[in-house]
Amino acid sequence: GEQFPNYYGSLTQSTTIRLGSNNEGKEIHIPFNTILPMLHPNDIVIGGWDINGANIGEAMERACVFDYALQEKLKPKLSKLKPLPSIYYPDFIAANQEDRANNLIPKGTKQQDLEHLRNDIRTFKRNNNLEKVIILWTANTERYTDVRPGLNTTKEEVLQSIADNDDEISPSNIFACAAILENCPYINGSPQNT
Repeated sequence: GEQFPNYYGSLTQSTTIRLGSNNEGKEIHIPFNTILPMLHPNDIVIGGWDINGANIGEAMERACVFDYALQEKLKPKLSKLKPLPSIYYPDFIAANQEDRANNLIPKGTKQQDLEHLRNDIRTFKRNNNLEKVIILWTANTERYTDVRPGLNTTKEEVLQSIADNDDEISPSNIFACAAILENCPYINGSPQNT
């Protein structure tokens, strides 16, 4: 028959944990999500940035990762999601990305970019009435940045390098700093050395 999404197999939504046994030897299990405070997946709000202005449905089609039948099911929802303009430092990513870079924060300094992203995070949090924002970096893989004293071996150096508009500060560095300064966890989902 017709199937509907559920959370069978979800660690946080359907897994149980054994607490122990009662006096009669019967094992006692409780839902995993009652032990620690956890957000229900239906309460997650998704947003983000991209250097390309295509809505997420169009981006999904362009990527050709999902099976066509799944794309058709996801497209109505994903087409409603449009990315915020992002920062673009072409020397950190593949040259073939330049043609799709049409959704950019106006060119400024890296300090201005940092403040712009921090404002985007605050606005997203406020507009969606969120308790917490988590930044997950899933952009194109960047080249590795230099790691050296005076540039990025301490928090103070990183912030000063941003203020100095240093060429070796990457987009992922700016996003990580924006997240941290806004008290948001930052998860690096690409293999650069952010």
